[in-house]
Amino acid sequence: MNKWAYGTNTIVSTVIFLAILVLLVLIAERKPLRVDFTQTRSFSLSAQTRNILNEIDKPVAVKVFISASGPGAQNKDKIKELLDTYCYYSKNIKYEFVDPDSQPEIASRYEVKTYGTIVLEGYDKKQVVQTADEDNVTNALLKLTRKEQKKIYFLEGHGERSLSSDERDSFSNAKSALEKNQYMVTEFNLLRQADVPADAAAVIIAGPQKQIPEREQGVIKNYLARGGKVMLMIDPLTETGLKDFLKGYGIEISEDVVIDHLSRLFGASERVPVVMEYGPHKITDNFAQPTFYPDARSVVPSAKPPAGIEVQVLASTSPNAWAERNLEALKEGKATFDQDKDLAGPVPLVVIATASGQKEPADAGQKDENSPRGKDGALVVAGNSLFASNSYFNQYGNGDFFLNTISFLADEANLITVERPNTYKPLLLTRAEATTIFWLVLVIVPLSVLIAGLAVYRVRRSQR
Repeated sequence: MNKWAYGTNTIVSTVIFLAILVLLVLIAERKPLRVDFTQTRSFSLSAQTRNILNEIDKPVAVKVFISASGPGAQNKDKIKELLDTYCYYSKNIKYEFVDPDSQPEIASRYEVKTYGTIVLEGYDKKQVVQTADEDNVTNALLKLTRKEQKKIYFLEGHGERSLSSDERDSFSNAKSALEKNQYMVTEFNLLRQADVPADAAAVIIAGPQKQIPEREQGVIKNYLARGGKVMLMIDPLTETGLKDFLKGYGIEISEDVVIDHLSRLFGASERVPVVMEYGPHKITDNFAQPTFYPDARSVVPSAKPPAGIEVQVLASTSPNAWAERNLEALKEGKATFDQDKDLAGPVPLVVIATASGQKEPADAGQKDENSPRGKDGALVVAGNSLFASNSYFNQYGNGDFFLNTISFLADEANLITVERPNTYKPLLLTRAEATTIFWLVLVIVPLSVLIAGLAVYRVRRSQR
């Protein structure tokens, strides 16, 4: 009887155990959990892509045309892993593999002529991708879901950075990155047209080297008053005539150049200030990558900005930096901090001024003619334009910060990213830490091993 009861308990326990396993498998099948433990998130999608996937509210069918044994067959597992990740973040995405050799009628219907072609269908549109990577697949999804292609206009005519040249100081990389995010990028000149184009999602003024006439300043001010969005990058030691214009938005600029000794830890010149901390704003939420601003000037919020204007600091240096105002000493390489003349750190390098719209004052005598009036206008001012140039755009977080800013100004919140996967993150050591590691690894440890070896040798020899 005891044996029968024992056997019955064993069978029941086994059945319950198997039932639990089956239940866990079913749960994992329907609600899988993916965790990427790699430091660089090598097996994860970027925050930008995840934001876009969250916006997909209609089915998207993906067909991958790849041969079972022909060219590109070796990439099938890699493509499957990538698309599985997309499906994990969006249940509206489904994919299938199609062999164009065994199913030529399907390949002909989609006009596929190359192995590895990916066709995405959804939102009554179709997009074709030839290279299976995150950038291309995400861009195709953007094209499917976006109702309109927003336009970003760059002002020209005052020595601004070129969009077409491949030179180090040009903005061709920035233009390409904007176009990858499905913006239409073009230039406009206020000498040839009377106003900012009506379809401008945002206007960028990238490093003017000449004075901007008052008439053009008035056009930009009117554009902001209508709710326009502008990013102005103004380099030091240049006379643009915008000092009074910026005062109207609660922003002050001075003739100075920012000096930052912290940059030496990154192997950069002290005239390339580094930003590690950012102000609280949607552009910089959880943004933790360092950004660099070669030859930058201070951009300081006014103590009392005009009524209806709010100014926030987006990026500033460490307390160890300062804005040098003795330009002669700077030219001679003898710049030192003077607390009576120079601006002590943290030095603001990028600020944003927003005009939320305001009522006319009851007393007409209180009206401030220099105060721009509008609704939801935004002006971002950076004390440097080279940070987004070809030579710095892909360095650390510079490109991401620039794109985040434009995405915010263009009302494309789903394009704002905090960090890209596979970002190279070097180990940064202070001089004291580097010295400690040198003595510990190259001197103390080897010397300790040598001393221990000699001690063991003497003990064993004495025991013979």
